[in-house]
Amino acid sequence: MSNNKNPYKKRIQILVNLLGDIIKKQNSLSRKKVVEMLRRTYERNKLVPLKGKANPPDIYDKEMASLYVIGKYGLGIDDEYPELFQKIFYLEKRYEEVLEKIMTGKYEEARTLLKETSPSRVIDSNTVARMLRTAFTRLLLGFMNEEEFANILKKVVEAIPEEERTVKNYVRFFIAFKVAEAISRGEIRNKMYKEAFKRALAVRISFPKTTPSDDYIAIIAREVFGVPDNILKNVLSIKKEETESEGG
Repeated sequence: MSNNKNPYKKRIQILVNLLGDIIKKQNSLSRKKVVEMLRRTYERNKLVPLKGKANPPDIYDKEMASLYVIGKYGLGIDDEYPELFQKIFYLEKRYEEVLEKIMTGKYEEARTLLKETSPSRVIDSNTVARMLRTAFTRLLLGFMNEEEFANILKKVVEAIPEEERTVKNYVRFFIAFKVAEAISRGEIRNKMYKEAFKRALAVRISFPKTTPSDDYIAIIAREVFGVPDNILKNVLSIKKEETESEGG
């Protein structure tokens, strides 16, 4: 495996092509139809949504964050087709609006907006995790740096302290994802370096005691990045089926 391998290159190309189809058919599309297009496109190309262990029934609705990030930050489609973006990506736009308010210290406004966005009309773990997913996806696909992401995590805990556990679960998910990605790139080749990488990342994003188990990393490496078991055994201490909760 090459050190320069970009594990997201194929994903980005597929999303760009799909956005082209969406623009052509925009007058006849709803969010639900686009979610179905996304699912079919991924299955046809043998791609898996950005995920942890769980496969929730709304995983492709959550994966709309990837399409949104490429459309907005990669292609600038939100400026060219604002009505299409509002019609299809209204959830992702709202989550980013909430994050913007949190980052500027408008915590009460952010909380009110998040309650309005939540299907249950209360701030719950699923809504907070989905909000974090837009930032996580921007980071993964190269449209946000790690420091910005760390600041978001810290501010979300300040704004929504009752959901600190959800944020920490998301931190585990994020670290597991980045370790799995580094393994897929060939950057991590032994257990000692893996452990150092994992702990250094936790310290850098200001959650030094919040690290994922190797079993959790293995699931993401295997399912999302297609890393073979013989490589995983060299770098991970895999003992059991993963049971910890996740943020993806």
